[in-house]
Amino acid sequence: MDTLVKYVITDPCYILDNKTWDECCKFLDDSPKAFNEAVSKALTDLTGFPAYVCDTGFGDWNNKIYGSYIIYKEFCADSGMVCVCRLTSEIENHFAKEYSDIYSRSAAVFEGSDDINVDFNISDPSWMIVKIHDNQTGNFIETMSADDFYAENEDFDDDYSYDDEEEDY
Repeated sequence: MDTLVKYVITDPCYILDNKTWDECCKFLDDSPKAFNEAVSKALTDLTGFPAYVCDTGFGDWNNKIYGSYIIYKEFCADSGMVCVCRLTSEIENHFAKEYSDIYSRSAAVFEGSDDINVDFNISDPSWMIVKIHDNQTGNFIETMSADDFYAENEDFDDDYSYDDEEEDY
């Protein structure tokens, strides 16, 4: 078997520099698909490898991956997007400089071959599940479902909004 490489699952806003992110955001008004494609292209251009991007269907979220060859299992989304891309040394250096604790909860990392399939299951419009199959190793990685999320986070209030807070001025 060929040498395994590292992949990262995180919010693409943590990977792309502000200028590139702002360029991608110009596609927000076009459609979610156009925005996803712009971010995917920017990540592919940055890493030199295919990158996969989708909105979460939930907005900001915390999630975990399950499977084998996992180095860090927790990740989050702050812009309501998630990506899967090659974890290059350039991205690792960017994380070290800008987000020194990113691997504690914001970026999941796993190892795989060059031959992976990434599927974003959006059958539930309020939640998205990432499914990754490594065609070479046979490994299968998946994020948790909304039911699993709520079971693990029973105190989570998805109806909370900032409007519910009282302002003290």
